[in-house]
Amino acid sequence: MAGQTSRDKKVDRIGRVTVYRHGASYWLYYRENRKTVRTRIEGNLATARATASKVNAALEEKRPSPLGFVRISVPALLDKYLESCRLVRNLSPSTLSRYRAALSHFREFCSGRDGLDTAEKVSARTVEEFVKFMRSKTRVRSGAAKGKHSPYRMSGIRFILSTCRSAFNYACKQRFLPPYSDNPFASFPIEKMKDRAAPETPLLTPQQLVDFFAACDEWQFGIFLTLALYGLRVGELTHLVVSDVDLEENLFRIQSKPRMFWHAKTRHERILPILPEVRPLFLRRIASRKEGFLFLNRAFFEGRREPTKAFSTAGGFRSHLGRLAEEAKARRVEGEEGLRRELRVFLREMGQIPQKRIRQELMKVTKGIGCGEVTRAHSLRHLFATLTQENGANPITVQGILGHSSLRMTRHYTHTGLAAKSDVLRSFLHGQRGLEGILKKRLQGEDEA
Repeated sequence: MAGQTSRDKKVDRIGRVTVYRHGASYWLYYRENRKTVRTRIEGNLATARATASKVNAALEEKRPSPLGFVRISVPALLDKYLESCRLVRNLSPSTLSRYRAALSHFREFCSGRDGLDTAEKVSARTVEEFVKFMRSKTRVRSGAAKGKHSPYRMSGIRFILSTCRSAFNYACKQRFLPPYSDNPFASFPIEKMKDRAAPETPLLTPQQLVDFFAACDEWQFGIFLTLALYGLRVGELTHLVVSDVDLEENLFRIQSKPRMFWHAKTRHERILPILPEVRPLFLRRIASRKEGFLFLNRAFFEGRREPTKAFSTAGGFRSHLGRLAEEAKARRVEGEEGLRRELRVFLREMGQIPQKRIRQELMKVTKGIGCGEVTRAHSLRHLFATLTQENGANPITVQGILGHSSLRMTRHYTHTGLAAKSDVLRSFLHGQRGLEGILKKRLQGEDEA
């Protein structure tokens, strides 16, 4: 048989499988898909015979051998995993982007390294070397093109390693790794990796919060009040449209916008109450418009620019987005990311605020009040969660406001739930000393406008 040497000693034959001994190890020989397979067995003769029986049974039944696998390169594996995340798991574009960025580091690490041309050659030792590689890398914070380089935080490295672990779990299920082999990332203690001094998300103190809102101009105030009061994610705010607001019921909805290729993080709609105190803000932002983005970019808000198209109904807006996507496909624009880029131009012309712009505006305000360490708009969401917890709010209600998916009860909230949410929000709105006066003055100004 091909591959056999004079040092091989035949021990047994079970159907179409031959058991050989080579030195102190046992090997199986058989043919599958017109190819000769020679596989080393970990264990004694009994293990080799038992494995040979399983292989023979699979071959007789014309099933894939339990010892067979498809050899694949590391880049090809990572590409197939991302494709599965997009087409099978239907993950959001933002999550896919994070996964792609995380896996790009392992792709870079494996590129050109001897012995890492295929996925099955990645070992536990490889993972340790990869961790050392990541610990030596630096980057500019927040993805900026220029700035001070700093090492990756341990939380970032943990995310990269856990994403790689998921990719190799996929490889095991798809038989891209040898049978019975372990995921090389599974044995590494990813969750136990900690920074020596784990950095906390910088939050504004109650007095700084007062100073922050006092320093905001009219455009900034409406955006940051809504982010802070409702604990919204920035993407949720920038994708709010007029039809999401129901002024008769005094509520608004956070819901996915498939025609914009944007999905809420949990994919579930959530309903939030419009407090009487902030109703003037919503009225001012809507004005006489029937549809369009609720919060407009500064030039549109100040009247220096007008949206390129007016829509009288939400259905008309969605239909127009659908037509733009079909036209892009006709021009052979491929993939969801390509269609998103095509639509982005129109959405910006309709006044949508770029998420990066909100962060830039927050940094201007925090730097102006001497809190330059607060650089993320997402910190307002952390602030909401922290202050409501300190105020003793019902955690289930807070989870419902924030839209976390860990509590299934929040999916079934009715108007009773809205009342509970209103109580929490009103408590947050008036719970900070000195802030109530600023908010009242601002919101009265909105009402008068």
